[in-house]
Amino acid sequence: MPKNPPPKKYLPRGVKILYEDNDLLFIEKPAGLLSAPAHYEKEKNALTLMTNFIRKGQKNSRKNLFCVNRLDRETSGVLAFAKSYEFRELMHLDWRDNEKIYIAVVAGNLRDDAGFFESWLVANDDYTMRSSGVAGQGKLAQTRYTVLRRGKGWTCVCTELLTGVKNQIRVQFSEAGHPLLGDKMYGKIPAPRLALHAWRLIFTHPRTRERIKVESGVPAFFEHYLAPPQT
Repeated sequence: MPKNPPPKKYLPRGVKILYEDNDLLFIEKPAGLLSAPAHYEKEKNALTLMTNFIRKGQKNSRKNLFCVNRLDRETSGVLAFAKSYEFRELMHLDWRDNEKIYIAVVAGNLRDDAGFFESWLVANDDYTMRSSGVAGQGKLAQTRYTVLRRGKGWTCVCTELLTGVKNQIRVQFSEAGHPLLGDKMYGKIPAPRLALHAWRLIFTHPRTRERIKVESGVPAFFEHYLAPPQT
């Protein structure tokens, strides 16, 4: 932990600190909060809120945070910040080798208990993503999944991002005929929220080379899909 951290009472509502040292800060981002500023929202986002938090009580502080990864607004879970631009770049060097594990609930029953998606994704004019259908055209997206539980009309899966393309989990399951519950962009299956949670990140610390696991709690929304049926 860094010396003299700000009082937790100043922590933005709904945000939980999962890990912090002198170089890095990991939080649990709630669903509905942007990861970083956008042209339509400059203040209410995790990067701005957490930068303000680490400056609390220090007049004219120049402390800054830099996004290491990003989560969609409606995705909850582990969000990583670096405390310097240098450390953000160092984290990106190893990012492909990190373990990035998500929990998702998709519509329908997946045929197999485990599987793998590989596709090349390109952006549409409206900033959504789709498969180009042509190898080498777009960004390579690779996702591995394992079924956790099945229910009536749904499947709860543990997914591992092997790459980091925008919306890749949502797009790949949707194009396979199993859109995520609550995904208004790629599936339109009604649910109280998007059924996607960044659960666990295992990374190599650039300074110590230690392998570190950061894990987020699972939101209440997912309890029904993860709990075994009562008898």
